[in-house]
Amino acid sequence: MKNVVLAAALVATTLTGFGAVAPALAEETNPSIVHRKATYSVVGGHLHSLKAILFLGGQGDATYHAESIKVAFEHMGNAYPAGSDKGETKAKAEIWSNMDDFKARGKDSYGATVALIEATKGGDKAAMAGAFKKLAGTCKACHKEYRAK
Repeated sequence: MKNVVLAAALVATTLTGFGAVAPALAEETNPSIVHRKATYSVVGGHLHSLKAILFLGGQGDATYHAESIKVAFEHMGNAYPAGSDKGETKAKAEIWSNMDDFKARGKDSYGATVALIEATKGGDKAAMAGAFKKLAGTCKACHKEYRAK
């Protein structure tokens, strides 16, 4: 009897969890928006991991997280093509009217990521923290200009 109750609880939990996720996955159908949101989620996750390692006494491989951010940025591709301003997105219209500036800011973030990787390989915690803050600053500056709240 315990096994039947446990199995039923496991199935219910799994289905409830999937039921909550499935609509979220199905709501947005613009592949560019889905792709960039997922990629930025990956970047955000690694930034939070780095914050834990560098500022909160957490354990982990800072180089791995910095390199993962770089790879995520490299997989962005053309994440803001014409028409990808329509849908569930926080991207402001200014991205498409100021694409050169937007891309320049992306290059700034990428460059800051490369510098962060180098800092993590050096092992100097202060240098890593400074490089992390520079990367976070490039992200924040772009969000301020091009991301709706």
